[in-house]
Amino acid sequence: MAVRQIKNGKAAGPDNIPPEALRSDIERSCTDQIATLRIIVEQSVEWNSSLYINFIDYEKAFDSVDRRMLWKLLRHYGVPEKIVNIIRNSYDGPQCKVVY
Repeated sequence: MAVRQIKNGKAAGPDNIPPEALRSDIERSCTDQIATLRIIVEQSVEWNSSLYINFIDYEKAFDSVDRRMLWKLLRHYGVPEKIVNIIRNSYDGPQCKVVY
């Protein structure tokens, strides 16, 4: 099987999605981002696998909102505790891991 290479010399992962696929910068348009996201969603459907996507603009997201109130409101409107914790953890010292 041929290994697909990308600009920085790193090969695509087992999901065949290159690491820089969702890199957001000035050179890439919104249309490019949407097209990439669509491919990822289509692959998830094809593989019959769960897909969770979280895009956060840390510079702008909830910068003027009391986060404690935000977590309470999310729970009040029925967002599962697991999801609230995932969102909260992304703001309180971002850490993540890929579970395959």
